Amino acid sequence: MQFSTLKTLDNSQLETFNTEYINDKRWEIIQENIDRDFSNGKFRFLDIGGGNGLFADKLLSNYPSSEGTVLDNSELLINKNKFNSKKALICDSVESLSLLKEKYDIIFFNWLLHHLVGSSYAESKSNILSALNSAIPLLSEHGRISIYENMYDGLILDGLPSALVYNLTSNSAIAGITKKMGANTAGVGVCFLSKNQWISTLNKTDLELIKYSDDDKWSIPVAWNVFLHIKSIRCGHFWLMKPI
Repeated sequence: MQFSTLKTLDNSQLETFNTEYINDKRWEIIQENIDRDFSNGKFRFLDIGGGNGLFADKLLSNYPSSEGTVLDNSELLINKNKFNSKKALICDSVESLSLLKEKYDIIFFNWLLHHLVGSSYAESKSNILSALNSAIPLLSEHGRISIYENMYDGLILDGLPSALVYNLTSNSAIAGITKKMGANTAGVGVCFLSKNQWISTLNKTDLELIKYSDDDKWSIPVAWNVFLHIKSIRCGHFWLMKPI
C-alpha cells in the first residue's frame, strides 16, 4: 500500500471542483445499493475526496440514522462544508488512510481515484491501487466501497486514451494549451482509465464486485476520436464488498 509522491492541484484548479457531480440518476444508483444492503438506513460512511461535503450532506439528509466523515486534502474545499453535528471533517490526504482508527460501513470514492497522479503513468495507476487497498482495512464486517469514475474506452487499443490523456495533462510545458482545451488539471495530470482497466485494477484487490452500473455516454468531439483514440466516455459506478 505504498504511494508514490502525489501531485496536487493549486487553489485555482481546486475551485473548479467546488460542485456536485451526483445528479438524480447517479443518486438513484447509490440509493438502490444502500437500500438493499443497509435496509435500516443506519450506517457510518467515509467520503474520500469529499471536498465541499455536498454529497455527505445529501446522504445525511436522506438517511437520518447515518453519520459520516469527509476526508479531503484541500483546506479550500473542506472549509466550504456546512456544519452538521453528524459530519466529521478531516483535512488530510488519502495517503493517511492507514492512520484512521474508525471502521466504516460504506467508503465512497466519487471521481477521486483518477486524481491520484504521480510522476509517471505507471506510478499513477499504482497510486489508485494503493488507495483501494488502504481503504479495505477501514471497512466494517459487512462494509461496502462505492466508486464513481469516468470510463475512457479506446477505439482499438483499449488503454491508449488513458495514457495519452495522462501524458498530455501532466506535461507542464504545454499546460497553457491543454488548459485552453478544457483540462482543469493541466500541468498536474489526470489518470482516467477504461472500463476494462478499472475492472482489472479492482481485480488486483480482494474486493468483490456486487454491481456495476453504466451512465449515459458523453457526446465527444470527433477530434477526440482521432487524436486521443477515444471510442467512448461515460461514468460508471462500482459497488463492491469487503472480502469475506
